[in-house]
Order: sequence, then C-alpha cells, then structure tokens
Amino acid sequence: MSDSAGRGPPPGRSTGHEVDVLVVDDDEDVRSTWAAILRSAGYSVVEAEDGDVALRVLEGLTVGMILLDQRMPRRDGRAVLRALPAPQLVVMVSAYSLDDVDTAAGGAEVVTYLEKPVPPPRLLQTVATTLGRAPSAAL
Repeated sequence: MSDSAGRGPPPGRSTGHEVDVLVVDDDEDVRSTWAAILRSAGYSVVEAEDGDVALRVLEGLTVGMILLDQRMPRRDGRAVLRALPAPQLVVMVSAYSLDDVDTAAGGAEVVTYLEKPVPPPRLLQTVATTLGRAPSAAL
C-alpha cells in the first residue's frame, strides 16, 4: 500500500474526509498513474494493490470515494463491494466489457463505471462529480 496525502483537495473544495480517493488496482502502472493524475489536481490519494489491502485501509481511514478495479487476484472488486464496512461511494473500473460488471453491492453505492483505459480528463471529471455527491448514509 502506498500512502500519500498529496496536496489536499483542489482549491476552494473540501470533501470533509481524511482522504479524497482510495485507488484500488492490481496493476501498479495504472494505479500509480491514476494516483499521480489525481494528486496533480489537488486530491489526496491512498493506493491499494488489491481488495484485501483496500479493506484494511478502510478500517482506519475515511475516504470520499473508492476507484475500484473489478478484476484483481485474491479479493476482487465484487468481493470488496460485498465486504465494505460502511456506505461508500464507488466508481467501478474494468478493462472488460461493462456488461460483465457485477454490482452486488453490500455497503456501497456504485456511482458509475469506467472502462479502461480511462483518459485523464474523464478520470478527473468522474472524481469531481462523485465527490460532489453525498453518500446514501452517514460515514
């Protein structure tokens, strides 16, 4: 797990969370690229290389949203959705057809889906829009 608070939320914006975005993807290049893009836009970001690490992160940290890869070894995105301990805003990401995305969500609200590769402007727009939404229940 990489932990970096970045520079904080974009100017004039506060999410009220310890960290704006938890990026969960087993592909280190994808994960670190997304994190760098988000940090350069002023978001605070924590990275997790799989679902198990993501759930451990969520035990001690409040996040504004989760950017969650669907297919990962060990605990995949679907299993993470079912195991989330509290309501969370989630953007599911998949390199596969979005018809294959399963949203059996336990404590999550799957806000939208992104298909890889995700262009940086689309990533930034999706995160900004998602963080502008309130979770369905208090965190």
